[in-house]
Amino acid sequence: MKKLFDKKLIKLTKIEKSKHSCITLFDKTERLAKLENKIPVVALCQKHRKGFWIVVKEKDLKKVIDIKRGRATPYTLPQD
Repeated sequence: MKKLFDKKLIKLTKIEKSKHSCITLFDKTERLAKLENKIPVVALCQKHRKGFWIVVKEKDLKKVIDIKRGRATPYTLPQD
């Protein structure tokens, strides 16, 4: 895995399995998003627990952040 994060600020744990249920869900979401020309994002949450986890492909992370911050619209996003 190439260096993506500053190790002083982020604790990254990599778990490698032959199959993850959340990745299977992401793959289904990605197929649907492609049909609608959208960025696939999955939010994982747990009952009775505050907050959620966001699953997004590394190549789409900056796009999602830009949209969240109001810096991008579908018309200003670069096409892959």
